[in-house]
Amino acid sequence: MRGVFLIGASLMLLTTAFGESALDAVKQLPKDSAARIARIEARGGTPDPDRWYILTQDPAADNGVHEFVVSNGEIVASRSVSQFADSLTADDVMGTAPMTIDSDKAAKLARDYAEANGAVVTSMNYELKKDGPDAAPAWRVSCLDDKGAKVGEVVVTAGKGNVVSHQGFALAPAPDTTPGPKKKKEPHFDTYAKQEVAPAAASSPVPPIADGPDPGGHPRRKPTPKKPESPIGKTFDSVGRTLHKILPF
Repeated sequence: MRGVFLIGASLMLLTTAFGESALDAVKQLPKDSAARIARIEARGGTPDPDRWYILTQDPAADNGVHEFVVSNGEIVASRSVSQFADSLTADDVMGTAPMTIDSDKAAKLARDYAEANGAVVTSMNYELKKDGPDAAPAWRVSCLDDKGAKVGEVVVTAGKGNVVSHQGFALAPAPDTTPGPKKKKEPHFDTYAKQEVAPAAASSPVPPIADGPDPGGHPRRKPTPKKPESPIGKTFDSVGRTLHKILPF
């Protein structure tokens, strides 16, 4: 069940739990038909419509038109006529270019324009198509009041999300200034060049000498162990230093 709630002067729309976007509806089409989509239409969305009308270019049809109607995740009609187009050609096919702007994003953008202009919107009409053989596919979202009259319209490209026009909405919405995560600053090459290498410790341990011949086949010479100093010798040295301080030699 759909509902509405009032924020300021603009009537906002609630998406139903079972809302279906345009690209969700496209997933229900046969694979060969999905590659020939020329147009997508919907009426009375709040913001999601009850039905999506997906028109494909059919080379076998005299008028080149085949329309699929998708509702609640299934195809409910498939026919060779449409109220939205009398004929279609290969130039009308939108192609395989990626579409990053689905109907939900286009609806949110239109809703933002309506809010910025204090417009009351109760439903939306959708149209996705090319306006020429070399044109990019674009969404045309019409915002309607409670009497079905159009209060404004936003046209946005389906690929990059560029706003082409916003008729009826003189003011653009304020940019989103919500702070996002800070991007980690990557070091430059000169950062590494300025890093100093700590000097090696003076008393680094000496690795033990391996047994057996060296790589040249010669026997290894083991170092002569240093004889420990005798305690008696230490005593005589101490006495000698003391006498040297006392007696004037």
